Amino acid sequence: MSAVKFLLLQSCLLLALSLVGIQSSWALRCLQGGLSSTNFDIDKAQNTSNTTNVGTIRVTNSNQAAGTMLWQSPTYNTTFTCYDDYKTNATEQAYLYPDDNASTLSNAFKGTNLVVGILYNGRENPIENNSTKIATGQTALDSADRSTAIENCRKINKQNLLATNRCATPKTINVSYSLYIKSRGTGSNYTSASKSFTAFQLDGAGGRNSNGNFQEKLSNVQVNYVDCVPTFTTQNVDLGKYYSYQEINKVLRRTPFTLDVKIAGKDCASSGFAGRFTSNQAIDNTTLTASESNMKNNVGIRIYEENQTTPIELGKTIDFGIQRNNIVSKRLEAGVLFLKKPQAGAFSSTLNYEVWLK
Repeated sequence: MSAVKFLLLQSCLLLALSLVGIQSSWALRCLQGGLSSTNFDIDKAQNTSNTTNVGTIRVTNSNQAAGTMLWQSPTYNTTFTCYDDYKTNATEQAYLYPDDNASTLSNAFKGTNLVVGILYNGRENPIENNSTKIATGQTALDSADRSTAIENCRKINKQNLLATNRCATPKTINVSYSLYIKSRGTGSNYTSASKSFTAFQLDGAGGRNSNGNFQEKLSNVQVNYVDCVPTFTTQNVDLGKYYSYQEINKVLRRTPFTLDVKIAGKDCASSGFAGRFTSNQAIDNTTLTASESNMKNNVGIRIYEENQTTPIELGKTIDFGIQRNNIVSKRLEAGVLFLKKPQAGAFSSTLNYEVWLK
């Protein structure tokens, strides 16, 4: 009988030791803001979070190709100070842990044609069931000598009467990130009811702190699937002839032209259209130059909306109006100017355009 009691006691003891081992791996607690100037009880500190409201994303036939960016949040730049709440006195790095422990976000978008991700340090990190922690590359805790480690514990109310606890030195870090939603290219339409998801939790190398940490959340994801396909074609605009002795840095002539985009689909009539212009020959945000080497940076072209005095800013979204008879038309003008005295000869340039449903 006594042997049975001993075995049970031994089993309980091993279990207790195992729990202590698990707790010691959760060694980092990050609080928003700079280093506290006063002592405080870290166990009573409030965890913070940021919730990004996505709203309605319009998905059309033309933007469902794999990798197409459908939505992106602003870039958040947040300051945190991380403390050694489990008294390990060990140097530790900070990480972003995608999703939550139950993989709620991953499961909600699994099998759909949408992918949610985290953009960090210029790298896209899709949130999937097998997502791994994302290294921030920043040290969140520094191991300290005996006297400093004792004082570190005292500052966060983690010191005992005998002063035997040791806490690493807290570090302040800056985390800059954004969230995004892209097309997966295949899968079913996302139809889940609007809810809130954890995009990531900021934590240490050992895993998610059971006492909590900063969380970035995503809410109100609504998707409107639209059947409307634009057809883009190459259009040529003849800008005419000019004389090399004409005035420099003045628009010499504005040539009118119409950009027509054919559209097809049952939802095309339900909304207006927007678009933008870009060019590989752009030399500033309103001017593109010639592609020919002998004319490059000598001749400039600016695009205007009809009868407007201010040129269109390249890359900026502008209104394209509504469709009529399955065609979206935009009346424009191309203005030519000499940036320097040009040589005689022909010049050309390429203006790219995109058009989409608002």
